[in-house]
This record gives sequence, structure tokens and C-alpha cells, in this order.
Amino acid sequence: MTPSWSMMKWSAVSTRVSFLDTTVFIAAAFLKEKHHKEGREIIASVEEGALGKPVITDYILDEVVTFVRKRKSAAASIETLDAMIYSPHLRFVKVEDRHFEAGLQLFRTYKRLSFTDAVSVAVMRDLDIEVIYSFDGDFDGIPGIVRLTSMKRRV
Repeated sequence: MTPSWSMMKWSAVSTRVSFLDTTVFIAAAFLKEKHHKEGREIIASVEEGALGKPVITDYILDEVVTFVRKRKSAAASIETLDAMIYSPHLRFVKVEDRHFEAGLQLFRTYKRLSFTDAVSVAVMRDLDIEVIYSFDGDFDGIPGIVRLTSMKRRV
């Protein structure tokens, strides 16, 4: 299964800012994933400009391309890498020392968060982003974070 979203044309821009979690890319890319339909809808909304220029980090990129490499192939992971980092409709943010340090504190505070999730929350707070598109319920209940699982409803 080649990640189907990696060949999409990213074509529109909007003004709202959100964050995209690894789970959205994985769900969109693989047909057998539980949230495939919702993931595809979210990615399609990025293409249409409905989500503006959502943020991803180098940690999210790492998780996605590693997952694709393990599940599919090296070639598919490189295709995915290029689609993500060269997309004009995703804002790629490198995790900085301040994000890492804040992520450490969040990781210690919220036992349910993975380290990548904790750093994602730190980046979101730094950039004043409240909305994360994710199928990971571990974000629920984190102050200042609203998790959305589709283009239609709030968790």
C-alpha cells in the first residue's frame, strides 16, 4: 500500500492555523487504518485551503516516514518525506531547545503523552495554536488544546 496522500496536489491557502498529528497522516495513507476516511477528509481539506497552512514538526515527520518505511518500503518513505517537506501548504517547524525543554516538563506532567506528543503540545503553545487534528485521545484534557477528529465535529 503506497501512501495515497503523498502524491496529492497541495493547492490552497487559508488563514486558520492548526496542528496535524502523525495519526492523521497514517490514517490517510493506509486504507486499513480505522480512521482512514476521516484522515483522507482532513488531508483533502488541507488541499482545499480549509485548514490554512497547518503546522507539523520534524518529530511528526520522523514518526510518519519511519512508520511508512516499516509498513511499506524505503521508496514509499522517501516519497512521503518529499511530499511532506516540500509541500507549500504545510508549515514545517523544527523543534527548538525551548520546545524540547517545555516538552520535557509536559512529558513529566501528563503521563499519558508520548514524548513526541508532549513536544507537539509545547510547539502548539509557543505558536498559539489551540486546534490539533489527531486520532490520539491522549491529547484530550490538556489545557488549551482542542482535538478534532474530522472536519465535522469536535471531540
